[in-house]
Amino acid sequence: MNLNHITPGLRVRITAGHWTGRTGSIVAVGTFEGGPMQIGVLVDIGEPLLIHELPEHLELAPEEPMPSGWAEYAL
Repeated sequence: MNLNHITPGLRVRITAGHWTGRTGSIVAVGTFEGGPMQIGVLVDIGEPLLIHELPEHLELAPEEPMPSGWAEYAL
């Protein structure tokens, strides 16, 4: 995925590494330290941790449909 098109709140799917197949939302985009400094993104996958991923390991994920009966409460 192109780093210029990644913004906070965007839903993505992880395509490589330990978390392959998981979907989540972008929390932050920037330069993070962890050995050599890397440009990457923090992804919230719905667990009590944030995942640091490289942009090339991400793809757009479709929006999750609302469970039946909840559409009337959507903002």
